[in-house]
Amino acid sequence: MASMLTVHMNQRQGETSYARNSFVQNGEQKRMKPLIETAILDLCPSTSTLLPTKMVIADLGCSSGPNAIALVLIAVEAIHNHYHQFLQPPPEVSVLLNDLPDNDFNMVLKSLVTLRRSNKSIVMTGVLPGSFYERLFTSGSLHLVCSSNSLHWNEPDPGV
Repeated sequence: MASMLTVHMNQRQGETSYARNSFVQNGEQKRMKPLIETAILDLCPSTSTLLPTKMVIADLGCSSGPNAIALVLIAVEAIHNHYHQFLQPPPEVSVLLNDLPDNDFNMVLKSLVTLRRSNKSIVMTGVLPGSFYERLFTSGSLHLVCSSNSLHWNEPDPGV
């Protein structure tokens, strides 16, 4: 358990930071778009009278930098598009981003400001530091949970 609290990506914007070296992860997130859109369609009924007025989305292992809000942006856009088809106002959406406590949450918070400004409906946002191997949320509180990639570290071989 102690290793989960000490292992983290290189922070900030330096040459070796995750924010500058996460292009592969970004590509994987883009490939998840149809899956997230399908999940939203499964969550939202196909009649305008039964559409939820509130939705909660979480991204487990959101990281930091340009990828921090990529999956939730896809989900929020899919929600807006679905509601637009029924000429209904979009629901209030709460977005929760999770990562290990040593994540650069300052970068994540800056991403959340961008997210809140980019949408016309109310988007409440928050961060939740902690391991997703432990309980983070109350029962039945989430509509959609995303988690795309995790990085794995190996101890260096002392013989190399």
